[in-house]
Amino acid sequence: MTPPATTPSRRARRRAGPVGVLATVLVALSVTACGGPGATFDPAGPCVVDGRTAGAYPDLEARLPTSLDGRSPTSVDSGRTCTEAGLGSLVTHDLAAVTFAGATWDLGDGSGVSSVVFAAAGTELQAAWIAEFYEAGARAGKKTSNVETSRPVFDGAGATWRLDALNDLSFQTVVTWQDAEIVRVVLIATKVAPDASRAAHDDLVAAAVRASSGTTATGG
Repeated sequence: MTPPATTPSRRARRRAGPVGVLATVLVALSVTACGGPGATFDPAGPCVVDGRTAGAYPDLEARLPTSLDGRSPTSVDSGRTCTEAGLGSLVTHDLAAVTFAGATWDLGDGSGVSSVVFAAAGTELQAAWIAEFYEAGARAGKKTSNVETSRPVFDGAGATWRLDALNDLSFQTVVTWQDAEIVRVVLIATKVAPDASRAAHDDLVAAAVRASSGTTATGG
């Protein structure tokens, strides 16, 4: 899982998705590993390469939901992004680095959910900036269509930024909102099929937001 490009349209195609996020969620943040020859990811040292691993930033991982409707996440990890390719549109907001943590639920049959938290040292990261990044990535994607944005209100999360898009046979939603100094994001993907229900997809979106907004900070 990982974060955002100089010009978003040019870098968006290189993104893969936070936290080992669903491979199908192409509008997720990138995890490009850029750095000098031999550079390795060291969460405690200076940021010379983007990277993520389980336990890298336990304080952020502690702010993730541990259950989605009674189910434990398939994977949990955290990391940091500081390269231009990784930060993407966030560089326009003078951010030098972003840390993140994410939990992913693989629900099978092309469906899944990721809950992600983002933070930036020395500044209050803005939810609008993260929403901007996801929208740029979606609109630049070669296989992404029907991109729509809205500003729904969810219980517990309040006003949010929502993005809906189609990517091949995947219907994808990204919901972003502010939580004090951090930004929370949920990414939901469900398979497009003749018997697929939009109501079921929206129920999963609501469940993901509910699980994430109900999380209390137990870390730093």
